[in-house]
Amino acid sequence: MVFSPLVSNQKNKRVPKDVNDWEKNFPDLFLLEEQLPKIEIYLKKIHFLGPKETILSLSTCPAPCIDKSIRVITSQRTFILKQSRPWIECCPSSRAPLSRIFKEAEFYTICSKDSFLKAYVPSLLFVDSTNYLLILSDIGEKNFPAIDENNLFSIEELDLLLEFLSYLHHTFYKKKLIVRFENQAMRKYHWRNLFITSMKAKKTALNSKDDETIYELKRKFLADWNFYSAMKHAGFQYLDQGPTLIHGNFLPSSWIRTETGVGIINFESMICGRPEIDLGLLLAHLLLLGLTEHFLHALNHYKQLMVFDTDFAFRIAGVEIFRQVTDSRGTYKILSAQLKENLLWTSYKLLIERKIPSQFLSNDIRLEVELPNASLE
Repeated sequence: MVFSPLVSNQKNKRVPKDVNDWEKNFPDLFLLEEQLPKIEIYLKKIHFLGPKETILSLSTCPAPCIDKSIRVITSQRTFILKQSRPWIECCPSSRAPLSRIFKEAEFYTICSKDSFLKAYVPSLLFVDSTNYLLILSDIGEKNFPAIDENNLFSIEELDLLLEFLSYLHHTFYKKKLIVRFENQAMRKYHWRNLFITSMKAKKTALNSKDDETIYELKRKFLADWNFYSAMKHAGFQYLDQGPTLIHGNFLPSSWIRTETGVGIINFESMICGRPEIDLGLLLAHLLLLGLTEHFLHALNHYKQLMVFDTDFAFRIAGVEIFRQVTDSRGTYKILSAQLKENLLWTSYKLLIERKIPSQFLSNDIRLEVELPNASLE
C-alpha cells in the first residue's frame, strides 16, 4: 500500500552535492544510513512500523548499487528502504537525477496491475516523496554473482529471465506511456561506463603480472581500428531512444533467486531503449559465468520483437565482456589470467564478426577454449 503521492517537493531547488553537504545544509531531508536508532525513528514518524514491531537488524544491500538500499528485518517482516541521491551510490562522482526514484515507483505501480510482472518484481509499500525514498517488499537477498560454481543457476531459471525480458519488451513496445520513463541522465551514465571508461587505455592500479598481461592485450585491442570503430558504432546505437521499455542495467546483481523462482530488482535505470541492450548484457554475463549452453539457449528462446538487430545484441555482449574483464577491481577479478584472455578474444569476435565464436560449439569456455588465430601484431 502506498501512503504518499508520487510528487517531488524539491522542484527547482538546489540538491546536495555529497553526503557531507546533505548532512550540513539539508537537515530536514532524511539521509538513509545503516543506523538503527535513526531508521527506527524515521519509520515510526511515517507510521510504517506497527505498535509492537521492533527492528532486529539492518544490512546495506551489496555493491555495486546505483541507489542506497538497506534491508530491514523486524520482529514481524522484512522490507527494503531505497533512496535515490543526486549521485550514483557506487560512483559518487557521477551525478544522477533525484527524480529517478519516482519513475521506478511508477513502474512498480504499473506492475501491481499486471499479474505477470507482479510475480517478478518487488511490491511498492510506501513512497516518501519528500525524501526520495521507497519502501519495497523483500523478494530475496541472493543474487546470481553470489552463487558459487557448484550452484550456478539452471536452464529453468534462465527461462524465467528470458520470459521476463520477452514480456517486458513486447508489452511496452511502441506504447505512448514509455516516454514518461525517458531518462537521458541514466542512459548516459551507463553509456559512459560501457563505451568511454572501458575504452580508456590509461593504466590503473595493477596488482599482479596477470593484470599487466590483460592491460597489454586491452591496449592492443584499442589500437586496432576494426575493434575501436566497432565499439564506437555500438556506442552510437546505444544512445538511440528505442521503441520499448528496457531494464537498462540487466546484470546478475539485478537477478534474485526467490522462493518461487527468479525475481528482478534495480529498475532505477529503466529507459526507453533498444531491447538488444538488455539481451546483450544477459548474454555477456552468461559467458562470463562460463554458461555457454545457457548462451545458446538464450539466443533460441528469447522472443524477439518484429524489428530486432541480433548483431547489435552481440556488440553489446562484446562490449560488456570487455568492460568486465579489463576492470581489475570488478566482479570478475578472480578469474584466471588465461580465462580473462580467452574472454577478451571472445569480446573481440563478438564485436568484429558479430557471430558466435566457434568455441561455443564445443566445450565449456571455463574448461577448454581455443584462442582465435587472429593477431593484432
